[in-house]
Amino acid sequence: MRVHKLCENDEIRDIVVDLLENVGLSAGVINKYPHEFSGGQRQRVGIARALLFNPELIVADEAVSALDVSIQMQILQLLQDLKERLSLSYLFISHDLAVVRYFCQRVAIMYLGKFVELGTVNQIFDEPLHPYTLTLRNASPIPDPSVKQAFAQLKGEVPSPISPPRGCHFHPRCAKAKDICSREYPKWIELGEGRGVACHLYS
Repeated sequence: MRVHKLCENDEIRDIVVDLLENVGLSAGVINKYPHEFSGGQRQRVGIARALLFNPELIVADEAVSALDVSIQMQILQLLQDLKERLSLSYLFISHDLAVVRYFCQRVAIMYLGKFVELGTVNQIFDEPLHPYTLTLRNASPIPDPSVKQAFAQLKGEVPSPISPPRGCHFHPRCAKAKDICSREYPKWIELGEGRGVACHLYS
């Protein structure tokens, strides 16, 4: 606030208290040192800092990955509440498909830094198009002990993003790869209504 001259020095404390209360922390924490906060509290402080500039978009990169499952839910509910109260949008980056399915509306799947599929949450999870998306979905555990589940396994190692394979980057590990997959990177195909995929199976 001082660096960007957002307010007078005598206003800073009141603004900080408002921000902390906005994310579920009391004014009493204002004098704590960082090591005195729990992981969930630290995440709330981070969210409060992000709200300082009244943003329309917040980029949340692995925002709950290091948290206990019950704390994850609290933070996700806080983000959802802030979204509705402050008309926020999030670019939510995560490897946790269960969190993505719970929290997001639209999903882009990436492999080695490139988009391979785009769609709504229901499209991605119920009707995956790209073989990598299908593998990701099938590797995600179902929270029901009565369901027998055989987890999908990919062959080979993840290639280096610095030196990816020629053609489709996923083809060395793909069970549906064709000859063209090893020669040409697939073009992005628009399937209408915000649905898209980069895969030779749909060219």
